[in-house]
Amino acid sequence: MAALAVLGGVGRPLVVGGSVRDALLRDAGRSVPVVAHGDVDVELHGAEDPEAVAVTLRRAGAVVTRAGSRFEVLKVVFDGADLDVALVPGTDDESFVRSAERRDFTIDAVAWDPVDAVYLDAFSGIDDAAVGLLRHTSDRFGEDPLRVLRAVQLVARFGLRVDPATVSVARALRDTYGSIASERVWPELRKAAGGDHLVAALDLLHATGWDAHFPELHAMRDVPQDPGWHPEGPVHVHAGLAAEWAAQQCTADGITGDDRVVIVLAALLHDVGKAGDGTWTEPRPDGGVRIRSLGHEQSGAVAARALLRRVGAPRHLVDRIVVLVREHMVAHSTGGAAPSVPAARRLLRRLGGSLGTAEAWARVCEADARGRGTASTSSPAWTWLRVMSSDQVARRQVPLLTGRDLIDAGLVPGPTFHGLLAAAADAQDDGVFDDVPGARRWLACRLAGEQRHPTD
Repeated sequence: MAALAVLGGVGRPLVVGGSVRDALLRDAGRSVPVVAHGDVDVELHGAEDPEAVAVTLRRAGAVVTRAGSRFEVLKVVFDGADLDVALVPGTDDESFVRSAERRDFTIDAVAWDPVDAVYLDAFSGIDDAAVGLLRHTSDRFGEDPLRVLRAVQLVARFGLRVDPATVSVARALRDTYGSIASERVWPELRKAAGGDHLVAALDLLHATGWDAHFPELHAMRDVPQDPGWHPEGPVHVHAGLAAEWAAQQCTADGITGDDRVVIVLAALLHDVGKAGDGTWTEPRPDGGVRIRSLGHEQSGAVAARALLRRVGAPRHLVDRIVVLVREHMVAHSTGGAAPSVPAARRLLRRLGGSLGTAEAWARVCEADARGRGTASTSSPAWTWLRVMSSDQVARRQVPLLTGRDLIDAGLVPGPTFHGLLAAAADAQDDGVFDDVPGARRWLACRLAGEQRHPTD
């Protein structure tokens, strides 16, 4: 890398961080995606004047931006590579050890010396990577409580085993969560959704006590389910299995980015509405007890939105996840049979009219069906998706009743417009009318009925 050669003229460059960790884990046989254009973290030992380093890099043709107030970093773009360069005093081994002990985990504290082509490892990170162990580097771990959530996402992504001492340290940091800004929380959760080991990640979140900071998730723990339908156990077990299935299928099918995040998190949160009052018991005729959770998809949508907004998820992703949570039970409404064209139209409209969203919905429903332990099966959602993808449904329908028709009927624009237009769309889907005159007759009958039966 040309930038490292330039930096070698003003100090001792060491490659650190994720790129080194990923190489070590890959060498150990773990599945680690190759990031084509990720940032490379570099420590430049022995250089103390960031502006002088920036000038040297610019003279070589690099674009350099100085960033950070507490810990300054040079953001460098040079010869097709993106680097984050941090200046570290001293060039001896002690300076490297002092720098390494500030890092979170031993596998992240290993450095690569590009000049001598050797690894520098002060805390046995290479050995830990070889056996898949996540272990905190030093007693400075608690300087940034976010590192607990970082442990969770590293477990999710790489299936690592966490050292018991690290779990204990993380548990002791439980009360420091409030010091973390929400905008720092979301990136860690997003990274977790990029992994295939969601069950282990959720187990770690609980073992550290940090699940209490995500009360909607925590509330699912030990909520009972009907053992006939859910032999895998309580809701939190089902949620983890569903999320892990969704993640692994996304990996197998090459689904990445926002689409993956939406599918995995919707699978994780699809039954969050079963918590609290969302589940109750009823006596059975045989003297047993039946566990019910009717309507949990609606309350779950509200809970999922609250959780995602609180952790700083972008609104466009929140909206996409929530609609999948809200609609995940529809697949069961036909008892496994194909839906009617009107029913498929209505669902596609509630999903925003996008077949891409409809496929994401089907994947979440499939994860729901597959996350049931010995009762796992395929979901009827794929039958729904086939109908939604047909020309009869997917072809864009032009609304036959519009706001202008409501105004012409003497109505004043306001909140009632939305309800009337939504009802008209349902009626059109059901074939109640198929032309504009029919739509207007439907409206007249509807308004006449409301006048005969006024509501408070």
